[in-house]
Amino acid sequence: MKKLLLLSLCLMLAGGALFAAGAGEEAVPTFEGKNVRVVIGSTSTGGDSYLIAETVSRYLGRELGANLKVDAVGAAVALDAMQTVKPDGNTIMMFHDMTYLGISFGAYDEMYSLENMTVGPRIAQNPGSAWGAKVEAPYESLAEIPEYLKQNPSEVVRMACEAGGVSHVGFIVYWQWVMDTYGADIADRIRVVIGGSTGDKLQMLWDGNADVIFADYTSLLQYTQTDDPKLAMKYMGLLDNIEGVDEASYADLGITLDGKEFRFAKDFLIYLPKDFPAELVAELEAAMKNVNADPGLKADLGKMNFRPGKYLNVEESKTFIYDKRDSLQGLIDRAPSLDDLVL
Repeated sequence: MKKLLLLSLCLMLAGGALFAAGAGEEAVPTFEGKNVRVVIGSTSTGGDSYLIAETVSRYLGRELGANLKVDAVGAAVALDAMQTVKPDGNTIMMFHDMTYLGISFGAYDEMYSLENMTVGPRIAQNPGSAWGAKVEAPYESLAEIPEYLKQNPSEVVRMACEAGGVSHVGFIVYWQWVMDTYGADIADRIRVVIGGSTGDKLQMLWDGNADVIFADYTSLLQYTQTDDPKLAMKYMGLLDNIEGVDEASYADLGITLDGKEFRFAKDFLIYLPKDFPAELVAELEAAMKNVNADPGLKADLGKMNFRPGKYLNVEESKTFIYDKRDSLQGLIDRAPSLDDLVL
């Protein structure tokens, strides 16, 4: 009995010594072993936001030793998450330029600005933002629409886009080009209908509530290849060229901004809550750098016509996205309100 009591006392003393030695030393935070919620600013699981986030998350999760699960919650919920969740690595965001455009356009409060988040690495680009129409539409491209309106003075063309996002940028650049080139009589007959997800806009097109819709090249591809007359579509113009794809961009169609060639690719970044631990940022940055070089990821993204291999580290990524935001502000400030253009 005395030996048992003595052994217990020794163990207690040893444990106390270990506790004292570890006092004041916090464990280094890590993603390893975590279940990580990856919020995206879309509710669609068929658009580019989900496809890029889901593809990158599979590779990034393996590299981090974590389980990353994409949650398609929409822009408002995703942006709010970056302001309300704990900066512990359990929730991160992967999203494109609407992250800042929604604030620049005034669609979301300033509290959701880039300054109130931690900017993580860039993970991919999508050059394939596209306008599409029904295959029987009486024009073959965006450039032909104003000519069609000249010949049909009682007609109006309704273009479906989402307020405060990339489609908003694409629309105002196009509308301004029409205004500058053809004048107010034609531009005033190009009207906006506000749509949400790609699925919502497709339904608007098929129901006859829109004539041209904005979506991603990949998400529309199946409808440009179908023989079903109810669903068949054609591309009307892309914001940028896609390597290996024979579809016209704004630059090819002569759609300019202030007389200069306009190109726009979506940049997808990882965003994190403010005051995110530096150790977790560094871990994420290193893992994404390795994932970016993985031939498997490059192949998977390339198959969907996205641009892989576009990694930027945290410092480069922050500088890049801040500069891109600032370069678009002048266009946004002088653009007409969508409220004035809604049909």
